[in-house]
Amino acid sequence: MKKIFLLLLSLFLLAGCKNVKLTNGENALVTFKEGGISSDELYQELKETYGAEKLMNLIDMHLLEKLYKTDNDEKAYVNQTVKTTKKTAKDMNADFDLYLNYYYGLANESAFRDYLSLTYKRNLWVKDYAKETVSEKQINEYYENETYGDIEASQILITVDTKKDATDDEKKKAEQKAYDKAKEIISKLKDGEDFAKLAKEYSKDENSSSNGGSLGKVNTDSVPSEVFSALLNLKDGSYSTSPVKSSNGYHILYRKSQDKKPELNDELTEKIKTTIGSEIAKESGFSIKALKALREKNEMKILDTDLNKDFETLVNRQTQSASNSSSNK
Repeated sequence: MKKIFLLLLSLFLLAGCKNVKLTNGENALVTFKEGGISSDELYQELKETYGAEKLMNLIDMHLLEKLYKTDNDEKAYVNQTVKTTKKTAKDMNADFDLYLNYYYGLANESAFRDYLSLTYKRNLWVKDYAKETVSEKQINEYYENETYGDIEASQILITVDTKKDATDDEKKKAEQKAYDKAKEIISKLKDGEDFAKLAKEYSKDENSSSNGGSLGKVNTDSVPSEVFSALLNLKDGSYSTSPVKSSNGYHILYRKSQDKKPELNDELTEKIKTTIGSEIAKESGFSIKALKALREKNEMKILDTDLNKDFETLVNRQTQSASNSSSNK
């Protein structure tokens, strides 16, 4: 993204340094037997074609590089995305550079890596800005309604075992089989059999089955939401009398005890802000709002009148697109 404008600048300066003039007095970039093309013409053409979008990328990267240094997480993200995109292009029997040009409007892998780096840093800023917008009221409401003491629990997990190419009928049968097995285990519990012994025998959770199904102390961030909701509704010393379904399969749960709700100290406040901020950052149009705030915070001014007008049009178009996308959901 930087390369286009650096090339422009180089061409413009080069033409000026050679001091070759056209009849209209402009610096010549290309000459013919009669007349030629000036560096001003090329600059104007590229500005009108790529100007606002490329300038936006340059502005954001200039500001974001001051906030976020490239780290190993960013490098891993870029490398993995490049690898995945190359595989996609290969699967389509497409030349990688042509694929990038068609789908991203980028010339080559180097430009793609620049684009991914910018995307990564933009996402970091959007999350940080979202976190800054979280109010004290939101924090208190989340603490009252969404914060719980850890629950010490155990589980017996019965997975739905199907092949990747299974038919809908096969998937349905596998689902029923898993459900029936979970019901059978619950019947054994009702008959007085030991939960830990049954977990060792039947649970498909490799991390807990050998330990009698013990999950240790869990909270909303360590187990599926369906599992934690079910645990909240159990009394200490009781187990679920109906299988609890999640994306992992069917769970039979045992709740041993629950800790008191933690105090709202600085550490928990910060954690709540991060959680709420992550949800705010996902809202349609918020990323555009966040990046506008970044530019305003740095008192950005575009001195080229035409580019400034095109830039504002681009931002308005992005905002409208996000609004339309939100209303269509």
